[in-house]
Amino acid sequence: MPETPDTGKTRKITGVVALGLTVLLGTAGAYSAGFATAGLSAQSLAQTVTPEPEIVVESSLGRIHPSVELAPLRIPTCSISSLIEAPELGEFAGVVIDPLTNEVMFDRGMNQLLAPASVQKVLTAAAALTTLGPDTTFQTTTWSTDDPEVLVLKAGGDLTLSSTASESVYQGAAKLQDLAEKTIGALEAGLPEGERVTIRELVVDASLWDAEDNWRDAWASSARSNGYISRITPLQIDGDRFNPAGVLSQRSGDPMPRAASAFVSALRQAGNAARFVNISYAPSPEGAAQVASVSSQPVSSLVSYMLKESDNTLAEMLGRHVSLALGLGGTGDSVGEALLVSLALYGIPDDGLSLDDASGLSSLNRVTPDFVGSLLAEAYRSDSDLALLAEGLPVAGVDGSLDDRFTGENAIAQGLVLAKTGSIQGTRSLAGWVTTDDTDVLVFAFFATGEVTDAAREALETAVTGVFACGSNLADF
Repeated sequence: MPETPDTGKTRKITGVVALGLTVLLGTAGAYSAGFATAGLSAQSLAQTVTPEPEIVVESSLGRIHPSVELAPLRIPTCSISSLIEAPELGEFAGVVIDPLTNEVMFDRGMNQLLAPASVQKVLTAAAALTTLGPDTTFQTTTWSTDDPEVLVLKAGGDLTLSSTASESVYQGAAKLQDLAEKTIGALEAGLPEGERVTIRELVVDASLWDAEDNWRDAWASSARSNGYISRITPLQIDGDRFNPAGVLSQRSGDPMPRAASAFVSALRQAGNAARFVNISYAPSPEGAAQVASVSSQPVSSLVSYMLKESDNTLAEMLGRHVSLALGLGGTGDSVGEALLVSLALYGIPDDGLSLDDASGLSSLNRVTPDFVGSLLAEAYRSDSDLALLAEGLPVAGVDGSLDDRFTGENAIAQGLVLAKTGSIQGTRSLAGWVTTDDTDVLVFAFFATGEVTDAAREALETAVTGVFACGSNLADF
């Protein structure tokens, strides 16, 4: 099979071989039928698909032919070109790939560099599953010092750590109160009977990464007040939400003091005898000994929630941990490099790609539809940890950020599309895979860029529903 220099991956190319005048006349009719689909809705495409013509080679020369019957030549005839020309899509770019053969079935600017919005979380999810592994958890710990009145709270980069007794948006998250109770219990066990634990100073060790390096220049400050993301500090509670149960709850400007104060309150409730506790920030002192710990949910669960709900704070947290695991220091500037280093394992060409964050909030990110599509195709056919990515993709009309999407005529694809959504100024995106009307599975990565609004979302859904209707008969014209 020929190799496409733009991707470096084997692509099947469907060609038409001239076998005689009879073949040419047959194929001409098929292509005419394909062009006739222009202007139809996605739903009606399914009723207009032209059956694939069988090729008959007639011989007038009386030659002896092999008894093996020739298989029909597949000539795709179902076009979605009218659907992607919708004005709501602005400047459209996208690709459709058969994940089993890696054949590019549809290409409109698949090598165009663009800002992917939250579709970038597909890359972050894949990197986290690949580099960290699905079972990895993150620990928040307490440490005793030479002074029994001084306790260290060491941040482990678990931004889902919860201060509420009820469930936060992060179900199953480690509880700050549990850590306090474990800590007081362990310290009491070493005291004479009747003596109470008295902690007068809490030292917060947030040295996992630089706590001042918590915000990207490309993020609007309103993203915090609107509840889209917190400052990415090594210690915070409930993603720094004022309302732990509110997905888009407002965030503060300084997460660590809120978390530290909440832990002081939890210690008091657990039995700390001191009326006042001073809070300071420094690395753990030499000779400190671990007292207690609580653990986050595993990476597989964190990835799933991040993808379903498009959680930006969680994406950035995972990006920092990928950077740390690769020895890049966990800095904000290193996250993009870390993601690409992690994904290099899959051999997908990344020439020109540039990543500014892990969440996709930054308009400075640059990826191609082909890179996203190829990564999704790799995940679909993978039998490694990467395959777990599928469990987190929102399902059209069912859950996550697609729970109220694919309505009206597009409802025929509900439950059959698994995809990540994306929305920032200048980009609306949708990428995943669809089980088509003829039961094939096709990967797609569709992007609407330029002067686009939320009206582009339905237009993208309509294009995907067109892919659903065309199935294996999807044509690239």
